[in-house]
Amino acid sequence: DQADGNVLRGQVSKRIFAGNNSTYFVERDGQTLKVIVQNTGTDRLAEGQEVLLRWSPKSTVLIAAN
Repeated sequence: DQADGNVLRGQVSKRIFAGNNSTYFVERDGQTLKVIVQNTGTDRLAEGQEVLLRWSPKSTVLIAAN
């Protein structure tokens, strides 16, 4: 539910498995978002897969782009 947090829709363009974490690059409205997810043994997302990115407002971290 969008009222419970932030939600963005996109498509996985690339994934990188790096031990404890997976990095996903998600295309959205002409932008590429880098998403780092802790590996917990759940299924990995496939390149080309449509995704909804959700996170708690308390967990939001923004990094300025140059």
